[in-house]
Amino acid sequence: MDPSARNQQGSRDAVDGVVAGVLASWIKAFSEPRLQVVAERLLPPSAAQKREVGADPSGHPENLPPAVVVGRVAVALGHAGLTDAQRVRAQRVIHYSFGAGLGVAYTAAAKRWTAVSRGAGALAGLAIYAGTHGSVLPALGIQRPPWRLAPAAVAWEATSHLLFGAALEGVRRAFGARP
Repeated sequence: MDPSARNQQGSRDAVDGVVAGVLASWIKAFSEPRLQVVAERLLPPSAAQKREVGADPSGHPENLPPAVVVGRVAVALGHAGLTDAQRVRAQRVIHYSFGAGLGVAYTAAAKRWTAVSRGAGALAGLAIYAGTHGSVLPALGIQRPPWRLAPAAVAWEATSHLLFGAALEGVRRAFGARP
């Protein structure tokens, strides 16, 4: 393939990855309140557990990890007066931007290594959960590790990441990629 064609293909792959990531992020966000209801019926959390960072996207979206990060960054930059609504808006930008970046990375990795797309992308979604909620967020002191969170919060969050990965792969395949 000549360099021009390779650059065009690389650009198309990047655009496909962004689209896949944004759509997968939307599916994840759409599913979370519904998953939360089911998980909390099966594994009822205490009132204290519902107040933990990341535990209640339906009732406390301002307490989700991206909103907490925005609040901490604002304080570090001397802007301590962010409202909950401002943090939630910033959180959405972070959520979809992060999803778009993961979509690009996933698309590139799945194209190069077929094992990445095993489990129709669901395994990649669980790996993303492990790499964020299972390690980076606890290491940064933003959220407790999964083994110290309410089981319901772990159940719906892990499941929403599983759906995110499956959606990434579904969109990638819809754009013509082979399994």
